Amino acid sequence: MYKIVILIISMFLIGCGGSGDDSTQKTKIITSIKEASGICYVSKTDTLFVVGDNGFVYEIDKNGSKLNEKDLSTRANNDFEGIAYDEQEDLLYIALEGVDNILVLNRALEYQREVNVNRQDSEGKEILENKNDGLEGISIYKGKVYLSNQSFKKFPKSDPSVLVKLDSVSGDKANIEEVINHGYLNISGMTFYGDMLYLVSDSDNLLIKYDLITSKVINAQRIKDYFDDTLSDIALEGVAFDNEGYIYFAIDDENEGRVLKYKFF
Repeated sequence: MYKIVILIISMFLIGCGGSGDDSTQKTKIITSIKEASGICYVSKTDTLFVVGDNGFVYEIDKNGSKLNEKDLSTRANNDFEGIAYDEQEDLLYIALEGVDNILVLNRALEYQREVNVNRQDSEGKEILENKNDGLEGISIYKGKVYLSNQSFKKFPKSDPSVLVKLDSVSGDKANIEEVINHGYLNISGMTFYGDMLYLVSDSDNLLIKYDLITSKVINAQRIKDYFDDTLSDIALEGVAFDNEGYIYFAIDDENEGRVLKYKFF
């Protein structure tokens, strides 16, 4: 009976998106990175990779110590907005806002290529058109690249707040294979944990758990539930999970961007 009770409690916490009701838990600032705008976890090295709007890419350990960094602002458009790791190809993909391209690096942060993303879907409808917003989040699931289009417009308007799945990023061009309408605005970061997709909405300050299979939102929880009062007014730009049940948030601030860590599961 004791084991059954523990199992039920654990399932409830996972279904609700975390252990946010533990008032003794506090989010820890593990490092400062100027204009931190995206983050991903790489299990192969047990490290995190973070991008800044200014064209810098960093590798950090799970305590925030910087292990490597690269200035790529002269190599590509320097508005870096999201980063994801492809385990199958052992490559990093960076979402470039404005030009709406993907920058491809190896884990040593060396330039490989740049992929141009077709702004139209398979029916010729313009999906990515607002250069003031554009691509913001990026993640990979079962070998496919998913991108978030940051927008305050709801689908089916042009330039809507949706996710797009790309057909392939193996060459220098990629096409939109599928458009996913999640129903939320201003999605600034995304990541997969298991088979579930987690999104952060900057304007609504929400962490959204979304099931791609059923096309349904499982849970949407206020981000401030994870933060103390000193971190209540922040610009959320990225989210990632590690292999120990911690969640990491990238916070965009021109003067002192930060990476936050919280025990989630």
